[in-house]
Amino acid sequence: MSAAKSQTRDDKRRILASLPPETKRVQVIGTDGRQHYKRPEDVDVDTDQIALGADGKPVIMRGRPGRKPKVHLQPVSSGVQEVVEARDEHVASSPLLGAAKVNPEGEEVLNEIIAAMAEEAAAVEFERLEAERHGTPTSNISAKRARILKGMADTYLKRRDKGEGGVDMDSPAFEAVMGFMFETIQGVMKDSGMRKEHIETVFAKLSKVLDDSWKAEAQARMKK
Repeated sequence: MSAAKSQTRDDKRRILASLPPETKRVQVIGTDGRQHYKRPEDVDVDTDQIALGADGKPVIMRGRPGRKPKVHLQPVSSGVQEVVEARDEHVASSPLLGAAKVNPEGEEVLNEIIAAMAEEAAAVEFERLEAERHGTPTSNISAKRARILKGMADTYLKRRDKGEGGVDMDSPAFEAVMGFMFETIQGVMKDSGMRKEHIETVFAKLSKVLDDSWKAEAQARMKK
């Protein structure tokens, strides 16, 4: 890209007048020597030099600058439109979605998850009963329900452990607290005159100790 050094004001006006009608921005070189994109009507014919490509044509942007706008496809029929509207209404009224938006780490989210799992388990149970009634295989349906019930049990036990004085050691909040604690300890070690390599050795060994077995032991001690 280049700018013709001999561009006069009349040259610039002629170039701007010849721009394609869909032009949104044109590249110019300002007095600071840097390249900028400006709307054609904002180009200063006294100070700006219009950048030209290898073909001698001005460098332009035909689309809107930045990210392309998201394309919203219209439903192909009125029937599909009704389904889309019903889906949007259902999603907007979801208790689980509402709880997650208000407080993603709140207790209400777990309540809604358990309730949603219970509803799904009941629906799958109905599918299994209908399959039995029609004499069709039920093993896949039973396996699906078993997975849902296991997820419910895991969620319930996690909440119970937390309620009994335990701490969710995989939560972002706990990780943030641990990170702050390590920063504090590291600062104290530095203030005590410990050498940098010694501090790094200590934290390297500490990171190896803080594994799943350490978490299990910590949980056990919190319950005592």
